[in-house]
Amino acid sequence: MKATTYTTRRTFLLPFALVSLLLIVLLIISSVDRVFPPEIIVLAIVCVPVFYILLESIWRRTTIEPDGVRIRKLFRERYLLWEEITNIDVLAVRKKVYLLLTTTKGFHTLANSHGHFTSLVRDIVRNVDPGKIEARVLDVIEHPVVRISDVVSTWIAAVILLGAITLKILY
Repeated sequence: MKATTYTTRRTFLLPFALVSLLLIVLLIISSVDRVFPPEIIVLAIVCVPVFYILLESIWRRTTIEPDGVRIRKLFRERYLLWEEITNIDVLAVRKKVYLLLTTTKGFHTLANSHGHFTSLVRDIVRNVDPGKIEARVLDVIEHPVVRISDVVSTWIAAVILLGAITLKILY
């Protein structure tokens, strides 16, 4: 079995990177303009979590390997051997789905923000004893939940930021 790596969905990552870039452009334009100084402070404060989320999304990798699963996030990495996994369950909140991997050392979550999430779940299920898998996990494989609200809202944010930049330049 060769290793398979899953990353954040590109359909989310690309517009979110665009939002981050537009936010920088707006911050630069506002800094040069200096008409309303609190605006610069607010934009700078907004930039911090946005760039953290962008870095976290870019860095996130889940790799299915022959002897376990490697979960890499920004500033941390976990390696779970298949034998260490004691239970696999699913938590669904509307269209957001989390795969819960319970181990002897704690639990770990994988969200459906991963690209090809159903394939990721299927690969994990193939490597774990069927007695450790809850029925809801198999339901996620049979009836995948498609989440597009985060992508749509990110594109809306990009359009709003583009409009704000346009207004700043024109007026």
